Amino acid sequence: MTTAMEVRRLFNVTQETRFHFNHWYSRRKHVVAHVMAHESVAVHRVTADEVEAACRSAPRPGPTDVPEIRGWRPDFAFAHVAHHVVEALGRLPGWPEFREFCEADEQARGMLWTPAREVIAEVGPEGRAALRNRVVSEFLGFLRDVYVVAVLRGHGLDVRVHPLADTVFKVDAWVERLILNPRGGRQRSAELLVHAMPPFFFADLGVSEYAQVGAAVLPVRAQLDRAARRLRDVLHPA
Repeated sequence: MTTAMEVRRLFNVTQETRFHFNHWYSRRKHVVAHVMAHESVAVHRVTADEVEAACRSAPRPGPTDVPEIRGWRPDFAFAHVAHHVVEALGRLPGWPEFREFCEADEQARGMLWTPAREVIAEVGPEGRAALRNRVVSEFLGFLRDVYVVAVLRGHGLDVRVHPLADTVFKVDAWVERLILNPRGGRQRSAELLVHAMPPFFFADLGVSEYAQVGAAVLPVRAQLDRAARRLRDVLHPA
């Protein structure tokens, strides 16, 4: 289990992170209350096969070419919604179940379903398809990140994720004091954590090849397997 307090103790250790956390903590109290109460458990049990099955259940998203939809920023980030759904269900859902849960569950409805209906009412019918495409794209992005975590954890690495780490401290995933970016590229948290003592380290998974799995584009499994072996050598040298 990973709690918000554990995340706060680990990452809220520099002047930069304290500024970010205090600013976030002072604003939307309903968001703060939800995120600080969140516990990541089920997300750490998800397997790579389960992620692939969820990818195959999702439709391929189309364009989100309505400006109001592209710029839509509900109070709860999609990461908050997705993590809530996984923990409430105790497992990773496919797209149909995710959509149904967001409509039926009171918390998820307030986080995503109701704000979505409100923005559609403002934009009009042309916004409905664009918003659906945006939510599907966000869902697939979440699956891509969870896939990386699932593969690495399958190699015995204690990789962790939590919505507080993601949305406030810009940490996508971590194992001990090693920060990982499942999507590759620039580490979002580097500027926030560069002055931490003891230091954090940032790992490049070295993923350069991707494969289509259902509606998602996932890192090639063989490259993730090699990355996991490299991380094991770094974290647990013989």
